Amino acid sequence: MGFGGAGASPDPGSRKLSSTAAGNPVMRSSPLKHVLIFADLVAIAACFRISYWLRYEVQGVFPGEAGPPFSYYWPAICLGLGVWILLFRAFDLDRPYGWEALIGSSRLFTATFMLVSLVLAGSYISRTYYSRLLLFFLSVLLVICLLTTRIGYHALLTWLRKYGLGLRRIVIVGQSDLARELAERIQQHPELCYELVGFLLPVAGRTQQRVPSNAVSGSEEIARELLEKKVDELIFTIPARRESEVLEFIAHCQKLGIAIRLVPEYYELHTSHISSFSIDGIPLFELKETSLRPPYQFLKSLTDYLVASLILLLFFPVLVLIGVTLHLGLGKMISREVRVGRGGVPFGMYRFNVSGAENASAGEALSWIVRFCRFLHRYSLSELPQLFNVLKGEMSIVGPRPETPERVRHYSAWHQRRLQLKPGITGLAQVRGLRGVDSSDLKTKYDLEYAANLSPLLDFTLVLSTIGALLKRGKARPATNVASAGEPLRGKLP
Repeated sequence: MGFGGAGASPDPGSRKLSSTAAGNPVMRSSPLKHVLIFADLVAIAACFRISYWLRYEVQGVFPGEAGPPFSYYWPAICLGLGVWILLFRAFDLDRPYGWEALIGSSRLFTATFMLVSLVLAGSYISRTYYSRLLLFFLSVLLVICLLTTRIGYHALLTWLRKYGLGLRRIVIVGQSDLARELAERIQQHPELCYELVGFLLPVAGRTQQRVPSNAVSGSEEIARELLEKKVDELIFTIPARRESEVLEFIAHCQKLGIAIRLVPEYYELHTSHISSFSIDGIPLFELKETSLRPPYQFLKSLTDYLVASLILLLFFPVLVLIGVTLHLGLGKMISREVRVGRGGVPFGMYRFNVSGAENASAGEALSWIVRFCRFLHRYSLSELPQLFNVLKGEMSIVGPRPETPERVRHYSAWHQRRLQLKPGITGLAQVRGLRGVDSSDLKTKYDLEYAANLSPLLDFTLVLSTIGALLKRGKARPATNVASAGEPLRGKLP
C-alpha cells in the first residue's frame, strides 16, 4: 500500500472512496444498548405489576380470592432484574436485527424462559410460594413487552440514522472479500450505531517519491481529507505493514483524532479463544484450538438422543403418512446417501426419497407426487429420517451439515477442521440461509464459527432459529453486493 507525495500524478482509478448507503453500523459496543437494557428492566418490573393485577385485582376473573400484597413479590422482581442484566450480556440481547433476526429472537425467547425458570428456582430455594397463574401471565407478558422494547429500540435507531445523530462515521481500508464481508455485516447491524462512508483502496507497487521538507505529504493530505469528511474511524482489513508511509498515514490520522482499528489477520481461523500478552512491549496473540471437553460431549450426546426420541414420538404419524405417500407415488420411501461424518468416516445418511420425483416428473399422472416431493424438500421435511442417524450416533441435532465424499476429497486442511464435529441435521450455516449448493468456503466459515462458540444454549437457540428459517424459506434471499453500492467518488484517497 503506497501513498503518493505532493506533486505526484494521481493514478487513474486507483484512488477512490466508494460511497455506500448511510447509516450502516459495524461491530462494536454501542452506548445506546444501555437505553435498551434500561427499557428492558422497566418492562420486567411492569410485567410483574401487570401480572399481579391480572391475577388478583381484575374483578370477575377470580372472585372472592385475595392474594398477598404486591410487596410480597419484590424479592422475585429484584432477582429477575439482576438475572436479566447477566442474561442481556451473555446472549447479546441488543442484537436481534438484520440477518440475525431469527437468532436474536430465539435468544430472547431462551433468555425469557431462563428468567422465569430462575425465578421459580429462587422461590423453591427460599420456600416462597408464588402463584403459578401469575407466573404464566408473567411469561406471556415478558415475551410481548421485551419484543416491544426492541421494536421501539429499532425505531429509535432508525430515527437517529435519519438525522445523523449518535453515529460514528467509518471508512474500511481494503478491497478484498474480507472488506466486502465486513461491509455486509455493517449493513446488517443497525443497532451498533456506525455509519459506513466507503472504502479506502490501497495502491500496490507505487514507487516512493521524494517529498520536500516543507511540502504536505500525501498521507497527511489524505488524513486531512478524511477529517473533512468527518470520518471518526478507519478499519484496516489488510495487514498494516511496517512501511514508512503507512505508519506515517496512521500517525497523521491518530493525530487528527481518527481512531484506527485492525481486523486480525487470521480471524477466519475462528478459534474459541484469542488470548493476548506482551513480551517487553511486543504484543502476542495466542490462537487456541477449539476442543470438545468430555463433559460437553456427553451432555450433547445425551441431549441428541432425548430430542431425537421425543421428535420421533411426536411426529411418528407424520413420518408414517409421508412414507406411505412416497411408497404409493414412487414405490420407495427412504434413500440412503453416503456422507462423510466426524473424523472423515463415511456413513449412510437417511432421507425421504424426494429425489425420485425428478425421474417421474415427465409423467402427467404423477405430477401430484412431484409437487408433494417439492413441498417436503422446500421445508426440509425430507430430512426427518436423519433422526435415526442421530439415534445411531452418526449425526447430531445441531452441527455442520454432512458433505459428499466427492466434496470432502477436495477439502483443504482448513476445510477439514469442520470434520472435528459430528454432522448435524441443522446448523449455523443453515439458519443463515445456506443450502447444499452453496460454496464449501462459506459453509466452513460458519461451521467453524459455530465450533468456536459451542454451548448447549447455542444449540437450543439454533433449533428455535431453524423453525423460523424454514417458515421464511419461501422468500428468495436478495443478492447483496456492498462493494458496488453507489457510484465511486474520484478523489485524492489512495
